[in-house]
Amino acid sequence: MNENPPVQILSPLPMDSLDASLPHYLRIAGMLRQTLASGALRPGDRVISARKLAERERVSLPTALEALRSLEAQGLIVARPRSGYFVRQQAPVAALPPSRPSPRPMPVTMAGLARSLFSSADARLIPLGAALPDPAWLPAATLQRALQAAGRRLQAQGQSYSMPPGRAELRGQIAARAAQWGGRFGPDDLILTSGATQAVRLALRAVCQPGDVVAIERPAYFGTLLLLEDLGLKALEVATDPREGLLPEALAEALARHRPAAVLASPTVQNPLGASMSVERKRALVALLEQAGVPLIEDDVYGDLAGEGQRPPACKAFDGSGNVLYCSSVSKTLAPGWRIGWIAPGRFHAQVLKARLAGDWAGAPLLEAAVGEVLASGDYDRHLRRLKTRIQAAVQAVTARVEASFPPGTRISMPCEGFVLWVELPRQVNALEVHRRALELGIGVSPGQLFSPQADLPSHLRLNCANEPTPRLLGAVGQIGELCRELARSTAPA
Repeated sequence: MNENPPVQILSPLPMDSLDASLPHYLRIAGMLRQTLASGALRPGDRVISARKLAERERVSLPTALEALRSLEAQGLIVARPRSGYFVRQQAPVAALPPSRPSPRPMPVTMAGLARSLFSSADARLIPLGAALPDPAWLPAATLQRALQAAGRRLQAQGQSYSMPPGRAELRGQIAARAAQWGGRFGPDDLILTSGATQAVRLALRAVCQPGDVVAIERPAYFGTLLLLEDLGLKALEVATDPREGLLPEALAEALARHRPAAVLASPTVQNPLGASMSVERKRALVALLEQAGVPLIEDDVYGDLAGEGQRPPACKAFDGSGNVLYCSSVSKTLAPGWRIGWIAPGRFHAQVLKARLAGDWAGAPLLEAAVGEVLASGDYDRHLRRLKTRIQAAVQAVTARVEASFPPGTRISMPCEGFVLWVELPRQVNALEVHRRALELGIGVSPGQLFSPQADLPSHLRLNCANEPTPRLLGAVGQIGELCRELARSTAPA
């Protein structure tokens, strides 16, 4: 690839996103990123020196240097010996085209592959595989205080069961937050679940029967595919653009040809592409499915990571008939292990509540109450601002390292939001072989075979960027790139 790898310059960050609780060097790096994004400096221009930056911001020289090195790690600037830092020269990004799915429904047959890959997972791996935020980025002290406050308030009741639909105060907080982006549901319209995965499972059980067809994005989150396989449902893949999400024309054709029992999609921050549909496309999607009488199961687990200030509306904001079953959780933003999720199932409320009672029916009152405490206190919003700033910087850093180290012919998604990167390798490179060799190096990656119903994306990888872009992490990305280069060379046609 180009020796001066292409870089996506971030759009300017609002000043309130430069949280005062962040380390000085990150706040300074954020302000410098704003300057670069504004176009005040052109590629090749010299950046302010560390000494002048220290004087201007009234910080130590090491702090100023750390801010500049942070931007260098993100691929935004480059250091030249005895000359200082300069804005990196840019080249066109090798972006991914829209996906090209099979036109026919198909059974999902990848559970065996998933089991074999997950069995090799190790907590000591460098975490480029699982889509989880860095534990150091989560507000451990805030969560502990919330647990203690909830424990004092609930006393012995905290060790009992939380009966469906779940604690009223948490449902009230979730509904109030949703109202800010136009969510049309109240506390009584919500059912708390054990994470978003259970919410999606309940939605599928409410609107589908074994053998039914469900329209999904291509590529799709492997958890979605495992649910379809487990419930005996067929997948109908729909073309999806890496930036604009599910393509409405392709979906309209799929509806006309196959009339699926439901559409299951992530219109805001799709996994693994990172795509987000525009407000106009979301409104049109809801109208199209309402007219067709096909329910939309909206997986919005990454939704709170979208937007620089107020998050954009979910499809549920445009649901006037209860045709959208809205699913979300705090697993990608606050506390993955707490397994607190929810569903607003619209006109399918009775069916979902029945399925909730018939299955894993009891919730955890202490954890539900603690999440309610964090939402009510404003701590969650403060945490989100810090988290999104860190994610933006980390995505830039990993992207720059991929562009610099992966083989020629590699193409990448440029995620609108979220923290996963979808990488298309040269055709001769098999992602399962990359996964196997990466494990030997102590690095976890997710091969593309996990993200299609019949494991037919063999030359793709998903990389998790939600970790501090330390030299060790970025070095691991470089090692994966070298593995891919080696495989591309060894399997190239003679």
